[in-house]
Amino acid sequence: MDRRQFLSAAALSTSLAGTTASATGTSQTASRQPARRPRKIYFNDARHHYLYAFEPPMTREDAHRPIDELASTAIDTFIYGVETGGGLFSDTKVGQRFGADGEPFDSPYYWRAHFNMQSLIDQGLDPLQVLIDRAHEHDMDFITSFRMGGGPSDPRYRIGVGGAGGGGGGPRENCQDFGRPEVRDSRFEWLEELASYPVEGIEFDFAFMPHYFKPHEIEANTGVLTDYVRRLSEMIRSKGKDRIVGARVFPSLEMNLALGLDVGAWLSERLVDYVAPLFYGYFLLDPDMPFESMAETAHAAGAEVFAVLQPYFMQHNEHATPAMIRAAAANFWAKGADALIVAPWFYWPFRDEEKSMLTDVGAPQDIQEKDKHYFVAPRQEDAAVLGYDHPLPLSLSKIAGPSTAKIPFYVADDTGSPRVERVRLQVRVDNLVTDDRLELKLNGQSLRGEIMRRTSHRYEYQWLDFELAGIRPHQGRNVLEVSLESRPPGLHGSISVVQLEILVEYALPHSGYTRPEML
Repeated sequence: MDRRQFLSAAALSTSLAGTTASATGTSQTASRQPARRPRKIYFNDARHHYLYAFEPPMTREDAHRPIDELASTAIDTFIYGVETGGGLFSDTKVGQRFGADGEPFDSPYYWRAHFNMQSLIDQGLDPLQVLIDRAHEHDMDFITSFRMGGGPSDPRYRIGVGGAGGGGGGPRENCQDFGRPEVRDSRFEWLEELASYPVEGIEFDFAFMPHYFKPHEIEANTGVLTDYVRRLSEMIRSKGKDRIVGARVFPSLEMNLALGLDVGAWLSERLVDYVAPLFYGYFLLDPDMPFESMAETAHAAGAEVFAVLQPYFMQHNEHATPAMIRAAAANFWAKGADALIVAPWFYWPFRDEEKSMLTDVGAPQDIQEKDKHYFVAPRQEDAAVLGYDHPLPLSLSKIAGPSTAKIPFYVADDTGSPRVERVRLQVRVDNLVTDDRLELKLNGQSLRGEIMRRTSHRYEYQWLDFELAGIRPHQGRNVLEVSLESRPPGLHGSISVVQLEILVEYALPHSGYTRPEML
């Protein structure tokens, strides 16, 4: 089967064995059957690990680096972010090239990016075409991603209404107003040129910035944007056989619709072949990203969901471990993802650890019976304001009687399997003292009978580390209930539940050259 043929029919769409879960954790195996192994996708934003990183002039070898560094991995689809709000990373004849109006540059990395591209153009090479050709030499599909909120910025067509930005797009008032035909038409011209390249697909990146209309005009313009996506899709598909049309969007259908993006209609009408849910600015791995309803809508129309794996754990200076990546990937498959996109900002240049990860995310079977580290991602205010909220951190106070909170989380593994050797629940609680009386229940069952180890960390917080033997998480959705029943005399104030993590370890045969751990 030609890998560049996008399988659009529902019966042929990529399907992954996974689960959907009820509130009690009962799971059901998805009814769709896989037609082929899912795509293995890497996204490169053109800048941080490429044009910003090398000193000009750029050699052909360095120009090939984004593709060549993936050649020894399982990646078969390369998505390239060709626009960043400052121009195109191509030898464009229609739009503006990145940095074309920036000289002299204040930023050394902007300077590198501009003159690296210029050095290739001086050699008679189009910086975009160089990568497309190299991808095809390595039998990779190439999808060009265009930031819809980027492109031409005309001060006459700004939204002009104050408000928080969110994502990566800056303040709302500076965003371009897609209610204006001039804004839509200028981007159409840029995309029409990009669609003329010999690529397998074009991706509309609507997720970089959340604001496309004046707040009071969102509802009236939602249909206008759907018509625009239809016009773009028809143009792109007219440029070549089996062209893929994709869209980067926000994590849930409800969040998108509130911003004027009727992603449900785009999918139902097959204006797009896939959607990639994420939230820019929230680069934290979220194993419970809420895209289930989006997946259901996509699959009903024969479209697909490519869920995005973010690189960081809890904060933006700590990379997620391989076990965390596996846990998030397992959840995404179970929630209905058809493929996973590895986002940039993972450790680079790639170590063996990253190369292994690029293989592990290829298909559900690649991570079966491998250890996983599940966790609840933290709340980030700009994401929460726009509808992408998280349950932690939360505070409990014993002022007017017991205080209780419920924390939902998702676990794709069957923790009751005899192949699972060990399951641990770890909860970090700030301001906790040993004399506080806490009650923890997992899916309604008290954990008082489970072995618990408590560790103190300076005077700020404690970790509660449960060895779960009799009570384990369901496969699918779970709820941890935490109740602060009392505090010791003389101690008021609140405690904060900051982290919740589930560690699943499998029992596999060991080498004859090893022994159990010893002190």
